[in-house]
Amino acid sequence: MKYIGVDLGSTYIKAVLLDPAEQRIVSQKKYHSPEKLQNPNINKYEVSAVAYVDKIKGLIDEYTQAYPDVEGLIISTQMHGFVYSVPDMEDIYVSWQDMRCLDEMPGKGKSYLAYLGEQISQEDMRKNGVYLKPSLGICNLYVLLDEDSSIPRGGTLYTLGSYIIHALTGMNICHITNAAPLGIVDLPNKKWDDDLLRKLEMDAIKKPKLAAADYQVCGIYESNGCEIKVYPDYGDMQVSMLGSGLKNGEVAVNVGTGAQVISREPGFCAGDYENRPYFENSYLKTISNMPGGRNLDVLVNFLHETAEQAAAHAVDIQNIWKLVHASDMDTAAGLQVETGFYANPYFPDGGAIKGINQNNLHVDTLFCAAYTDMAQTYWHYIHKLKESEDDIQRIIFSGGVSWKSPELIKFMQKISGKECCLSPMEDEALAGMYYLSLLCSRICSDTEECAMYSLA
Repeated sequence: MKYIGVDLGSTYIKAVLLDPAEQRIVSQKKYHSPEKLQNPNINKYEVSAVAYVDKIKGLIDEYTQAYPDVEGLIISTQMHGFVYSVPDMEDIYVSWQDMRCLDEMPGKGKSYLAYLGEQISQEDMRKNGVYLKPSLGICNLYVLLDEDSSIPRGGTLYTLGSYIIHALTGMNICHITNAAPLGIVDLPNKKWDDDLLRKLEMDAIKKPKLAAADYQVCGIYESNGCEIKVYPDYGDMQVSMLGSGLKNGEVAVNVGTGAQVISREPGFCAGDYENRPYFENSYLKTISNMPGGRNLDVLVNFLHETAEQAAAHAVDIQNIWKLVHASDMDTAAGLQVETGFYANPYFPDGGAIKGINQNNLHVDTLFCAAYTDMAQTYWHYIHKLKESEDDIQRIIFSGGVSWKSPELIKFMQKISGKECCLSPMEDEALAGMYYLSLLCSRICSDTEECAMYSLA
């Protein structure tokens, strides 16, 4: 009894063959994701949807040819994007990286996003768990239909995952973790927000069916004699959080290129954060746009450039990182670094280095101040997720930068006074798909029980 897990990323498609009964990984593969289609509009990010289907069918067939006991397919996908399908048009995946709603709306003198913000307030969006932003599916779908009046408004909407599920089984079904990032799901009532769609004159669109259960079988796909159960598409962020072992009452700091602070809650509670549906009727209260790896790169890249110019030859940037990690970082000696170098709604003015004097500008003080600021920023926004510090049992750090920069955990523990730890496995997405194989195969009855079944 084996399960194929597929993680559909923007750069790579990662596949893993899991044996949940034996608690082991049988095989791992990695493929390049289909390439972005050329477009003169730099705000548009489109990919052939059929190319994704062909990739998935190919890798399934590879596995079933070698392993005749493949029983299930678990899909983890990038969120926010969509496929809008109408007759006689190529099916295109509009990625979460698509920003066409930032284009100026004809005759309005403002962007589509600004116009939508006038029609739909943040208060209107609270029940949807997200706010209007450039990557949100509904914003870019609105532009797609407004720009070309010849496109029928009664087409079929898919998430990337439900498009693949439909191609494999004939059923357009999606999991709520992938439906909600489109921005048109009434989360408290677990249904599509038809009122919002009517307001945008998009109510004729045929939408995916929301999966009735987290681990529902959506249909069967036959490959090399194997009848494979196809499960709903799960949001990649939720799969990674499952792999991190996040429990109710705990907080996660997920640090990759960017970062988020996340708390798992037993129910929906609107506030100044995103509410992302999770497994077993729980939610992930999430604040994004936190400083992450790219913010540290601003400092490291400066040191790297300086070293190369001074040496007049190439310098391996990893040597700069080794220098940083070898630093004591005992004190910032009055130096302050504001690491919000990338302007966003939380850090509109970018970052800064302050308090420099003739004695304190060194690598150890610079990064002591930077890590301190990042930890203080996370702790500040965690307080927006949790009413009381007493509600926080521990803080879990996940994501590649957390594993490469243990200093973050040390500074967070010092600032928060809370137990801080790394996630159990560096590749949280892989761990999450393994836990899903335990749940889909009914070896485990809930996510709490998964913690008892570590990978061999």
